[in-house]
Amino acid sequence: MVMALVLGLLLNADSLYVKANAQDDGWRREVAVTVMGPVRTIARATLLDRPRILFEQSFRNRPSTERRATGTLGATTSTTIAPPVVRLRVPSPAQPLRVWVGGDSMSQVFGQSVVAKAVERADLTATLDYRISTGLSRPDFFDWPSHLQDTVLPAEPEVVAIMFGANDAQSMTIGGRTEQVRSVAWQAEYRQRVAATMDQLGGDGRLVVWVGQPVMRDDDFTERQVVLDGIYREEASRRPWIRFVDTRTILSTDGKSYSAYLPGDDGTPVLMRQGDGIHLTRAGGDRLADAVLAVVDAEIRGTAPPGPPAGTPLTTVAPSPPPPPTAPPTTSPRPPNDDKDSNDDDGSWFASVLAAPR
Repeated sequence: MVMALVLGLLLNADSLYVKANAQDDGWRREVAVTVMGPVRTIARATLLDRPRILFEQSFRNRPSTERRATGTLGATTSTTIAPPVVRLRVPSPAQPLRVWVGGDSMSQVFGQSVVAKAVERADLTATLDYRISTGLSRPDFFDWPSHLQDTVLPAEPEVVAIMFGANDAQSMTIGGRTEQVRSVAWQAEYRQRVAATMDQLGGDGRLVVWVGQPVMRDDDFTERQVVLDGIYREEASRRPWIRFVDTRTILSTDGKSYSAYLPGDDGTPVLMRQGDGIHLTRAGGDRLADAVLAVVDAEIRGTAPPGPPAGTPLTTVAPSPPPPPTAPPTTSPRPPNDDKDSNDDDGSWFASVLAAPR
């Protein structure tokens, strides 16, 4: 009896933690959060939270034809649930492939290039949906998973190209503590958010192109982006419907150093980055759009590899002084938070995604 109770707590730790946090302030909430916090940590460490996650994802990601009863005269047959796979059709001007591209402000210029190239090709129709100063670290400012579920996925895009990270390398409050990007707790929480979003986007034969961050002019900012890119690459390698695009090799001469200029088609240096050392120029957006569309075309032709190789395991780097906030374009508002701000979310975002009604 006791073992069954403990197992039940571990299997449902995330949802129970969310319910604990949702209680009114008082001693009951304090006791519930104090108890369920360590339980959730143990469940994640032992992977006992995964069965519930996988069950919910497998049901949500099944094609609609698998959810319907089949057979004749009301008879039903069971189907085997398998991980989502990519099944892109060959598009045509009469039936163009539906592409959605979006994310934070880094996707603005790049997304505009995708839309323009889609118009030129005619066999693609692209929609751009970028939100300045957003990401996965601050759902209190903009809740991307809810937006994806309520607005993006109902439009049934066949390709999703998404880019996060430039505003995510900031502090988060996890278990009552303010954690920085370099901490193990921060990386574990962010990994859960990335994994949940990747799982949310899978299904219906959809290809998801997860675009990484390029080398930034500021070395410390680049170091934090490398941590995020490592998480993106590793989580993508576990999911056959995700293709990770490493922009460092696309927007840098050697994949390691910052390159404001890169050779154009005729060999003449072309400015690829804006003056802030972060965002892309039109030429940079075009270059990245070409790389992403090459991934899409490879999937259409059936010549793409099954997925990217797993990245190098993450390690926690030595602490350093708080890094400067991410600076968006001069015409954009400042990010809602930076590493000096302790008013972050409560760390239960991942569980709330899973517990949200579908």
